[in-house]
Amino acid sequence: MKAGTVESKQNSKLHLKNKFIFFSIGLFLLILIVGSIAFILSMRQIARTNKGVELSQKLETERIWLESTVKAEVTMVLKMANSPVITRYFANPKDAYLRTNAMEEIDSFRRFFSDGYAIFWINDVDRMFYFDGVEPYLLDSENPENYWYKMTLYETEDYNFNINYNPDIQAIKLWINAPVFGNNKKPVGMLGTGIELSAFTERIYKSFDERRGFYFFNGAGEITGAADIELAVNKVNIMDELGDMGIDIIAKAKGLAPGETQTFSVPQGKIAIGTIPMLEWYTIAFKADSINDYNTAMTVLFLVVLAMLLLIFVICNLFIAKFFNSLRDTMISLEIASKTKSAFLANMSHEIRTPMNAILGVTEILTQNENLPENVDEGLEKIYGSCDLLLGIINGILDFSKIEAGKFDIVPAQYKTASLINDSINLNTMYIDGKPIEFELLIDENVPAKLIGDELRIKQILNNLLSNAFKYTDSGKVALSVKSESAAGTDGNCITLILSVADTGYGMTNEQLGKIFDEYSRFTQSKNTTEGTGLGLAITKRLVTLMGGTIHVESEPNKGSLFVVELPQEAADSEVLGKEVVENLRSFRANYMSHRKRGQITRDPMPYGSVLIVDDVETNLYVAAGLMKLYRLQIDTVMSGLEAINRIKDGKAYDIIFMDHMMPGMDGIEAAKQLRNLGYKAPVVALTANAVAGQADVFLQNGFDEFISKPIDIRQLNLVLNKLVRDKYPPEVVEAARQQKINGNGKDAMRGVFTMNQQTDTLLMESFVRDVLKVITMLEKLERKADWHEHEEDLQMFTIMVHGIKSSLRNIGKTELSELAYKLEIAGRERNIDAVNASAPGFLNQLRELLEKITPTAEEAGEDKDIEELCGKLRAIQEKCADYNRKGALDLLADIKNCSKETRAVLNNIKELVLHSGFDEAVNAADAYAAELTQRTVNVSGDI
Repeated sequence: MKAGTVESKQNSKLHLKNKFIFFSIGLFLLILIVGSIAFILSMRQIARTNKGVELSQKLETERIWLESTVKAEVTMVLKMANSPVITRYFANPKDAYLRTNAMEEIDSFRRFFSDGYAIFWINDVDRMFYFDGVEPYLLDSENPENYWYKMTLYETEDYNFNINYNPDIQAIKLWINAPVFGNNKKPVGMLGTGIELSAFTERIYKSFDERRGFYFFNGAGEITGAADIELAVNKVNIMDELGDMGIDIIAKAKGLAPGETQTFSVPQGKIAIGTIPMLEWYTIAFKADSINDYNTAMTVLFLVVLAMLLLIFVICNLFIAKFFNSLRDTMISLEIASKTKSAFLANMSHEIRTPMNAILGVTEILTQNENLPENVDEGLEKIYGSCDLLLGIINGILDFSKIEAGKFDIVPAQYKTASLINDSINLNTMYIDGKPIEFELLIDENVPAKLIGDELRIKQILNNLLSNAFKYTDSGKVALSVKSESAAGTDGNCITLILSVADTGYGMTNEQLGKIFDEYSRFTQSKNTTEGTGLGLAITKRLVTLMGGTIHVESEPNKGSLFVVELPQEAADSEVLGKEVVENLRSFRANYMSHRKRGQITRDPMPYGSVLIVDDVETNLYVAAGLMKLYRLQIDTVMSGLEAINRIKDGKAYDIIFMDHMMPGMDGIEAAKQLRNLGYKAPVVALTANAVAGQADVFLQNGFDEFISKPIDIRQLNLVLNKLVRDKYPPEVVEAARQQKINGNGKDAMRGVFTMNQQTDTLLMESFVRDVLKVITMLEKLERKADWHEHEEDLQMFTIMVHGIKSSLRNIGKTELSELAYKLEIAGRERNIDAVNASAPGFLNQLRELLEKITPTAEEAGEDKDIEELCGKLRAIQEKCADYNRKGALDLLADIKNCSKETRAVLNNIKELVLHSGFDEAVNAADAYAAELTQRTVNVSGDI
């Protein structure tokens, strides 16, 4: 057993019990993480809400206390300012009698002020400043620091406030200043009191812990009160102190109504901003988030719940895990069986499709020759029909396996209803094949023109139903009906698409109706020789179910059957098909019925169109190019994704790029991605034999517009070319090309492609020879590297090369050698180096022997008769290579037929260089040999 296989099986034997334990641990951790995050966020919100309420209450309490205190002091100050005794004294400060009475008046007021509040006064005559406990001094009213004096006397009607800092006692006082007016309303002095804010703020801060803060500030943002007295002394701006809170504090404060308080969440916690209208101040308090916020009963409850969950998980793992031991072997067996089936289906798809691509393609090309004998034409038709049937069986098996594996996805998208009907008729009326069958198309004009659903799957349903109806009806009628109804209980955009297929064929009994949707069930009569697997209706049933629809069947023996499918769809807009579109579809159907089976493909000539085919196998290039030449397209071919990218970089533009998937160096998917990264917008179509489950979606998700599987279905190819080439050109251009074909222009050019079967065989053999030469060159290069299998790139190149030549070998009948290539491909994929080393040398020798046998057959050696003409062709080849024109160079090389063995070897070397994009080397080789031939001619002339 291979090392890779053993390791894979060992890894697959992981106990289901362990998987359950891991799942339980993961689920518990998920619950723990998600629950913890939810708990933390919830508790944080609760804590912040509580903080907001607490801070708002604190600010409101302090505001009320401060304003009530200040109001009481203001009241006393105003009473003093209105005292007649004090007023007369201020007007006559020299009068001793008035002074005595005024002092007694002031003393009487002093007992009404709060403890610690001092009284000051000054008259406007001598301007002596009196203050409790301080020796009177002459006040300099012109000093800027005494701005409050003139402001109070000449700008204040009742009172004002100002703040100053006393460095002697390290205290900040809030001064209440009131002017004293004489009888003529002229100010004669001022008086007031000073409230020590330091004591006030100290009392507030005693109730705040280290996570809280409290500040007073004015409208300019200057801090007027804080725990750090220096902030108020230096008039620090509140934004400089608390700007990291993340909000504009000043703007928020000015947006508050008088007496209003608001709370805000900030990254650090919660803040509250309030107003003190009396002082025209604002307050701000904040409380930071802390781990102590979670020190609650809710935290304890959360931890208890987590502990209970942990206990439950432990119990489940201890008891439930025991029951998985008996299931382990069964699950491993099922897993191995599933992988084996998937691998088998993948290999079967690719291995059968690849040679069938050549068979169907070459057969299709040969049938275009109108001069074939009748028996040869009939034989080719039978070959094509049998291969077509085999391909249908493969597709059915693959589709059914996808559904069983749950990999058959429904992908809704907008589509045109008329296109759906047209394509389904196009693909299925071939089954009439000369039978006396009338095909009737009934379409409701009110069916929406554009629907949203999975067009591809609906086509598959219609194709299965119509193909069965045609195949199981010898004569009579087949009818397709399309209508729609508004879906009950939904809005106007939801409709039910109703597709009905009726026939007058064999019909079925009640017993057969009960089994009709079973897998591999077929009901045949003695005269019914229709072939198939019986999977079509089983797939149809599952597709309808996946789309949420229903399918109903009615049938009677010898009277026919009726299949009705109802599918929920969504109308893209209010537009309906209308009478004209319905009539056009019917007209198309009527005109489409008169062609023979293969002749039903009406190929519009497209000389205006251009395509690029990318494939690393020349045989595949030959088949694809041969099929597309029937459309008179301008065709370029390259053998690598890098060459395709270089073509686009050089300014080439194509209507379609057909891209193979598995190629050495750069595969098709990577090439498509790079094209899209370059800004290339034109369609790129995947052309590959890799048609396993989900592969089409992989291509469509990686820059491709369409997907055509090998063998190339000429109907599907025809639809793609019509859609992506013909339909994008103006109608007058398309019609001109059609008229040119009708008038016979270009007919000889078309016929020349298929003039001789011998020419077709020769071209195919030449393509094969080039494929073999490429593989031999690569294997010889690897053979010279003793450790090549240790390098990832070399091993991958080896696998891709033997994969490509495997199909080419099978195409020419070398089955045993193809099987050896297949074994080497598998060994390369599985990194079975021993198997590669054991078989690769023998495989290389057999390829060399095969090449020696077939090379003379491809072209017998001759003589170099016209040296001058040969040198001219070599110079022409040089020019093509200098312009990186691969096709032009290969065409010139192919045109050199009769030449010496030496010349043929040189030409083969140049061809190999061109095929691998070694254009510079090819130029040098052609130049060197032309010079050698010229010198020989000179020497011969001299001897003569």
